[in-house]
Amino acid sequence: MLTYSMDDYNGVVIEKQALPDSETEFVVQFNDMLSDVKAQGKQLVWFTLSIKQAAFIHLATQAGFVFHNCLEDEITLILRIQKEAYAPFVPTHSIGAGALIFNQQQQILVIREKLASNPGFKLPGGHIELGEKISEAIVREVFEETGVHSEFVGLQGFGSKKSFRFGKSNIYFLCRLNALSEQINIQDIDEIAEAKWCDVSEFVNDQYTSVFVSEIVKTLQHQQGFELVELPENNSPYKKHEVYFAGDIRKHLT
Repeated sequence: MLTYSMDDYNGVVIEKQALPDSETEFVVQFNDMLSDVKAQGKQLVWFTLSIKQAAFIHLATQAGFVFHNCLEDEITLILRIQKEAYAPFVPTHSIGAGALIFNQQQQILVIREKLASNPGFKLPGGHIELGEKISEAIVREVFEETGVHSEFVGLQGFGSKKSFRFGKSNIYFLCRLNALSEQINIQDIDEIAEAKWCDVSEFVNDQYTSVFVSEIVKTLQHQQGFELVELPENNSPYKKHEVYFAGDIRKHLT
């Protein structure tokens, strides 16, 4: 029989490491396993397959599994033994971050992408990788796109966009950073065509600067934000990855 572990939703998770080599044997073992979990009153069966185990996908779907979520190298399927069985929702959003960062002359750091449809400049930034903190991701993105070293100060705003890519929505965080260096040295030369320090008035009034970004800079340049805080009691099994509280951002900029 296929081996499995229990989950938190009155279901079981098939252990992919124990799959048989034969598809015929898989069908036999799966039917035995399904009878067993049904007898236990379980409602769900989860099944994650690596890309090397893709041959089992059609067997799973024939047994009633549907796709739940997918990564580049694996796919997770789910079987509802009971039609109305609850399963956690699938990921609905991607996360991005943009940087508001100024030099000693109060010029703003901006970049121009090689493949962008808009020929103008924009704020440096990019997507947050799986498991990455916003505060760490934006520092990384700024360095990759401009070569400028920086430190994270806080969040100053965010926006959301419906149906951004692949049918998912997007949340875009505006981050304030302090510049630790000013020399431009683009690391990601495949993506970034140009990076520069620009006078704020020139940037916000440029015909190619989007209205959204222009308003961001004009509105948030001197505003307070949310500070990254460490909470000593944030050590439960549900520990937060990052915690932000409202604070006076100006004390960080002196």
